[in-house]
Amino acid sequence: MLESLAEAAHMVFCESLKARSFHYGPTTDEKLKTHNAFLPYAELSEDLKEQNRQNVRDIPIKLASAGYIMIPARSNDPPFNFPGELLEVLAEAEHERWMQSKLDNGWEYAPATDKTKKLLKCLVPWDKLPEEEKEKDRMMVRGIPQILARAGYAIIKANV
Repeated sequence: MLESLAEAAHMVFCESLKARSFHYGPTTDEKLKTHNAFLPYAELSEDLKEQNRQNVRDIPIKLASAGYIMIPARSNDPPFNFPGELLEVLAEAEHERWMQSKLDNGWEYAPATDKTKKLLKCLVPWDKLPEEEKEKDRMMVRGIPQILARAGYAIIKANV
């Protein structure tokens, strides 16, 4: 199930890249609209697959922090979208999770990203993150219902 969810997360990520006119390139370049992870899941490096696994492992934690749970989907479950303020809170949590994962794996902050040297310009607190980078985290949170739906799950408010 973890691998299925990780693959679904990667598919949602690739769909968002495609919607913004990106294509595969050996390096990620916003101006050229290339991304080095715009590949089928099976062709990703083990490191990139693990990033997707870490992302989906955190979904139940994010949902619980917002008062939601995932359940097996029923045919009558309405489409789910996170309310505006909640989207922002969960996007910030996603950035913090991503940042901690990178730091734990030896990445460091630098004013310019250099993946070969494990340097990233986005290893900064949420309030210092450029808006276009915040939007990437929002996109990942918006994708949670799609990721879960592809694995047969839905999101509902938890009964507390």
